[in-house]
Amino acid sequence: MKRQQPFLVRLTKFLVGFKLTPIGRVAVLGIFLSAIGAVTVEVPIYQIFCGFVVFFGLIELTGILLRPKVDVKAWLPDRVTAGESVTGYLTVTNRGWLPACDIMCVMFGLPGGLRHLDPDRSVQWIGAGETETLPFTIEAKSRGEYLLPEIRVHSTFPFNLMRFGKAKAPQLELLVVPAFEPIGRYSLPFSRKFQVGGVTVDSQIGQSTEFVGNREYVPGEPARKLDFKAWARVGHPVVREFQDEVTSDVALILDVFRPTEWRRFGMASKQLEMAVSLTAAIAHSLDQHQSSVEVFGCGPDLYLFQPSAQGSHFESILQILAMTQRNRYDSFSQLTEAMTEPLESTAVAICVFLTWNPEREHFVRMMIESGVGVRCYLIVDSRDEIGLPNDLDIAVIDPRNPSALEGIEQ
Repeated sequence: MKRQQPFLVRLTKFLVGFKLTPIGRVAVLGIFLSAIGAVTVEVPIYQIFCGFVVFFGLIELTGILLRPKVDVKAWLPDRVTAGESVTGYLTVTNRGWLPACDIMCVMFGLPGGLRHLDPDRSVQWIGAGETETLPFTIEAKSRGEYLLPEIRVHSTFPFNLMRFGKAKAPQLELLVVPAFEPIGRYSLPFSRKFQVGGVTVDSQIGQSTEFVGNREYVPGEPARKLDFKAWARVGHPVVREFQDEVTSDVALILDVFRPTEWRRFGMASKQLEMAVSLTAAIAHSLDQHQSSVEVFGCGPDLYLFQPSAQGSHFESILQILAMTQRNRYDSFSQLTEAMTEPLESTAVAICVFLTWNPEREHFVRMMIESGVGVRCYLIVDSRDEIGLPNDLDIAVIDPRNPSALEGIEQ
């Protein structure tokens, strides 16, 4: 059973953490400083001390009498990109007989990756029975899945020195997905390995299109699509419709293991964030061009998506990447074993590594020997000495260079 903290400790946390506003804390500090005059009534500062005490007493009495009685409902978008801000709204309804003045909100105990940008925003007046909307903005500094603390709605009337009220909004969840720079059209490595039920990849090189049929002409379409023979036969403009050849699944693999010395922990964090951003950018480009990522490996976990002709499951991949952390233990062998069965129907594999060793080299060669088109990215400090085989096409990216991802093949 959790031991309860002493009363004085809980009282201090309540007064400093919630009851007193930042300006109120300064005023209370003035009370303590003027308390030195309480030793005798002959010192003039004694009157200042008494004035402060009476003043705060009147504020407390007024705040209790006018304490707002409100109902609160909260709305916040369920996701935001790291480095950006998101705005939510509180719907505040005054259920009391008196008006509610200077209504504000505060969030204590926000996770380290989030920051409340506008704690001073307020609604000056809510009449009895009326409803007002109070916006609040949260800055998402780092990716992750967050459970926000309860949003406390209160009044700072009068003088904005103390908070009154105990209304709370339910806890909200916020998913912060990784930030990335779109890389445009992404050409997949060539592979003619066929999978029944695959989807079209318009960026594939060397593939021909298949004639599907005819349909009526839509004004504005290129004239080269017109089928003049069919036009003469039916008596109205007709165009030929083609579809790209069907190709196999794409496997996107992110390896999050990196052996790190304690002196270079910061570099490992940069490597991971760049690898996550690169993976998200590739998945986004594939999604934009209707390529299908059906196999997604992230650390020791392997995700198999249902075949779909509507994209690369980009939203699901973003959600997984938002919660991805660096793996301190090398579990790549688990991924290699799990990939054995999906490898039979995989035609293209895109790998993002944080380190290179014989085990990863064996994995890449195994895919190539199976007829899989492979493209590898190795995000590693250029100061590290890593022996890469000359017969494998591996792009090395330095995480110390902010513009290193600009040269990714498109």
